[in-house]
Amino acid sequence: MDISNLPVRKGISKKSKRVGRGIGSGKGVRCGFGNKGSKARAGRGKAIGFEGGQTPFYRRVPKFKGFKALEPLRTATITFQMLEKEFEAGNIVSIDALKEKGMVSPRAKYFKVVNTGELTKALTIMGKASASAKTIIENLGVKVEEA
Repeated sequence: MDISNLPVRKGISKKSKRVGRGIGSGKGVRCGFGNKGSKARAGRGKAIGFEGGQTPFYRRVPKFKGFKALEPLRTATITFQMLEKEFEAGNIVSIDALKEKGMVSPRAKYFKVVNTGELTKALTIMGKASASAKTIIENLGVKVEEA
């Protein structure tokens, strides 16, 4: 027994369709590529990024060599509830203290206190505060020092 005598299972050794061998073959004349156009030519199809002759997007976009966008000011928002929960009376609230307690992102550079919740403790705030928050803090007898 040799390889030519092995039984052929259906679908395994299907012969490929021969194109361009006359109209009787089913794939004659234009060989299944349709009439004219770039898809019928040698090389088949258009290049990636081709936009019909219009200047492609990758060529229209400006090229920035080493350009870096300005880093936005990373300001964290702190509420009265957060301060009441984490700090004791008389403590100094600074960006470093907030980072140590994990209340703000390590990348934050500034913070702003907003009037949400209630504040009963007298805290020294070394940062910004909203107008309403500032009045409440000053009524407790503490000054807001903008850092």
